[in-house]
Amino acid sequence: MTIQKDNIYEFGFGRSDQVEKNVNLLDEAVFSFLYGGLFRVLKSLSLTSLLDLEIVFRLYVNFFKGLSFYDIQYFTQSPERTLWRRLKYLEENGVIRKSKNQKDKRTIRFLLSKKSYDILSNSIPKEDLAITISKIAMSYADKLWMFNVRDPNKVRKTLLNLARSSVSLNENNFLCQFAFGLSYYYGGNFDLALNHSYNSIKLNKKFAHGRRLFGSSLFQIDEKKRAYTEMNKALELYEDIYGQWRTYYELWRFSFLDDNLSDAQMYSEKLVRLQPEYPQSYIAYLASNKKSGTIRSMRSKLTQLVPNFTPPMIKNFHSWIREDQATKIIEALKVHVS
Repeated sequence: MTIQKDNIYEFGFGRSDQVEKNVNLLDEAVFSFLYGGLFRVLKSLSLTSLLDLEIVFRLYVNFFKGLSFYDIQYFTQSPERTLWRRLKYLEENGVIRKSKNQKDKRTIRFLLSKKSYDILSNSIPKEDLAITISKIAMSYADKLWMFNVRDPNKVRKTLLNLARSSVSLNENNFLCQFAFGLSYYYGGNFDLALNHSYNSIKLNKKFAHGRRLFGSSLFQIDEKKRAYTEMNKALELYEDIYGQWRTYYELWRFSFLDDNLSDAQMYSEKLVRLQPEYPQSYIAYLASNKKSGTIRSMRSKLTQLVPNFTPPMIKNFHSWIREDQATKIIEALKVHVS
């Protein structure tokens, strides 16, 4: 499935954090960043391929810690043999090194050499780097919406590490605050998600993503009246279809969990109409409608998008949903999906 992005995912070294028109980007955010000015910076390390650049950049931004061979293999599209050859090349040229005293002997963990780290640290403007790291963190958050993530816990951990790193570099940027709040939200820490999402909209009052996250966090701590208000404010700020769909999904969730089924059904129909290629649209529709002439076709479309879908997957992939909320959605889905 092609993942549609909204305007917040526009990358590039030294670019501003201004929100532009809606754009579609590759799911893998790092490549877009590498084609910007960072390519020139990393050339100072005498790297010769795009894969080399990606490996080194990941090692640098991922909370300044190393990646195991499994991590690097998981986050790239290249065959294992090519990866191993590039890793050996980088090691032989002193760009990276193997980590010592590794407890898990089944993996090999790599780190940047001190010289490489110093070159990058002295070459990259910290504020620009912070903005880009926050955007990459957001791309990991979006992966958690899909039902084909191999290891959601690993993605959540990477999201938190990247977001924490971006805020440490630039705490007065609304995108960095938003990414940090998003990482806490997906980790189930709604109080801190509320705090950082509020910081993001204080820094930029017209920032729709921050307003939506603020509303979602309020609902999770049972501040429901204000949650509806903030979510409707976010809906007014969005101009792109994807952002509207994400907001309608939250309004559907609010209404469904509050037993306002007429509104939940209305929102579920909007979701299917706006984004017919996302499984969440059909999950919302099936959970909200016990009897409908289109139930069979909606169930068929859901199983096409997620062939092995079962209701308990809601909890596995949407860990930010509270236990009681997940149970309610799961029970409603069991009427149509066994």
